[in-house]
Amino acid sequence: VKLGESAMSIRYGTLVWCAGIKPHPFVSDFGFAMNDKGSQILVDPFLKVKGEKNIYAIGDCATIEDYWLPQTAQVANQQGQYLAKALGMDESKTKPFEFHNKGTMAYLGGLTAIMANLPGVSRITGFVAFLGWRFTYWFLQLSMRNRFMLVTDWLRTFIFGRDLTRFGPRSKPT
Repeated sequence: VKLGESAMSIRYGTLVWCAGIKPHPFVSDFGFAMNDKGSQILVDPFLKVKGEKNIYAIGDCATIEDYWLPQTAQVANQQGQYLAKALGMDESKTKPFEFHNKGTMAYLGGLTAIMANLPGVSRITGFVAFLGWRFTYWFLQLSMRNRFMLVTDWLRTFIFGRDLTRFGPRSKPT
């Protein structure tokens, strides 16, 4: 970690990397095999970085060669679950990663949303989809504390509107 002019190391056992669609210089400058656009690390069907031994990449920063997947939380979550199981198994018994689409949801603003490609349902829009989106988002929280905080935030936003206050330095376009 570099803080100003000083640098220090932080020991860790597990590294969780979260990034947006544009690759962080850490990812793009590391020297791993990248896709044609240079935006994602190429991995094999077992999520191992191409040309490397015992180095894995998942989520937005990685793409399986010849098996493009959307950069969504659903994909990253399934990859994380797969990798957690695979690391605890004998390598010869591990099957390639396979994505199972559980549907697509998007909030459209106000009290409207869209839910599509759900098991048994082709498409739902409007207020019913909004309720489905909110319930699913709430249900996927990992603790009751997070669920409570989420509902509290939704209620505060409904009553007072969205808070647009910003702290810290302004972001700079790259």
